Amino acid sequence: MGQQLRQARKAKGWSQGDLARRAGTDPRQISRIETAAHEPKLSLLLAVVAALELDLGLVPRRGASLQTARPKPEDIF
Repeated sequence: MGQQLRQARKAKGWSQGDLARRAGTDPRQISRIETAAHEPKLSLLLAVVAALELDLGLVPRRGASLQTARPKPEDIF
C-alpha cells in the first residue's frame, strides 16, 4: 500500500511535506507509511487517502470470497 500511496503522491507532484500538510500530519509519518516502517492508525490512513483524492476499498484475499449476506424472511417482517 505504501508504494501505491507514494506513486499517487508523486503523480500529483507533491513532496512528502506537501502531503503531510494536506493530511494534517508530519512528513515523517508519510515516510513511515510509504516505506512500511509501521502500520498507521486508520484515522491517519483515511486522512492521507482523502488528501490524495483516492478511495480506500476492501479486496478479498487470494482464495477468499466475499459472500453477500441475505436477510432471512423472518428478519424482514
